[in-house]
Amino acid sequence: MWQFVQISDPHLSSTHDGQWNNRFLCTMMPEVMACLRRDLAALRPDFLLVTGDVVSRQTRDAMMAARDGLESLGVPYYPMGGNHDFVLPESRGWFLEAFAHRLPEPATIYSFTHKNLRFHVLDAWWCWRDGSLQPVPQNSDAKDMEDDLKGLHWGLPEAQLDWLDARLAEDGPHTADIVAVHYPALPIPERLRFPGLRDGGCLVNGDRLLGLMDRYPRARAVFSGHVHAHFMERRGRVTQVTTGSLPEFPVEFRLISVHDDRMEVETLGLSDPSFAERSLIPGHGRTAGQPEDRNFSIPLS
Repeated sequence: MWQFVQISDPHLSSTHDGQWNNRFLCTMMPEVMACLRRDLAALRPDFLLVTGDVVSRQTRDAMMAARDGLESLGVPYYPMGGNHDFVLPESRGWFLEAFAHRLPEPATIYSFTHKNLRFHVLDAWWCWRDGSLQPVPQNSDAKDMEDDLKGLHWGLPEAQLDWLDARLAEDGPHTADIVAVHYPALPIPERLRFPGLRDGGCLVNGDRLLGLMDRYPRARAVFSGHVHAHFMERRGRVTQVTTGSLPEFPVEFRLISVHDDRMEVETLGLSDPSFAERSLIPGHGRTAGQPEDRNFSIPLS
């Protein structure tokens, strides 16, 4: 058995506090990261899977500072971009510069194999109003994103789906294939919705992704973030694992224990519960998920 950790949407390099579904407290992230470092030292995972929105501010300096924040955790990690990371034409270049030493290849989509699992990291693009997918937002979409994501959508370009198809078709000694992309393939389930829920949405072609994965028996899970909530949904053989944002209640991460025949997913809070208490808005606790969203098993065979 071995373990890895998923963290999502840390929104590093930001001094902005606001509200999404709970209090969104980026200013507490230096303290959160220090606590997380201590907790990870006790867990000793093999690596971290960081599922996007690593940074909030769109500058090179902010990207480099976010890298320093992740490095401070003292654990190897695999990052990917989200809607806050890839906004400007220069953004992907800054990402590759900052994380070159952590990427198995100099690209925002990549694969890596660790023991019995093979991971495939994707880079969803912005959906423009003509239905096309583009690497950057249209007109004022980036500015509008700071207030609300309503009307904004993202999807996987055909070239990336073709790339994934080819990778999944490759043989190898691994037990299972795992996809990681910032945006979930499936929407927030009804059991977690409440009046006034702010929903960042899911991939516009999430069904295409899941249909592609279903053609390959070893394709077993999609790990995502983006919606600042924990949930787990299954579609055929594939399990969607969506994890909340570190600066927002419930301020938690996933610990994944990998066995030969299954992955056991456990949701853990920080050893200091005050971060979650500071963020929680009474009545908005559903973002922590139901019991079935927090601890579950994913078959690998």
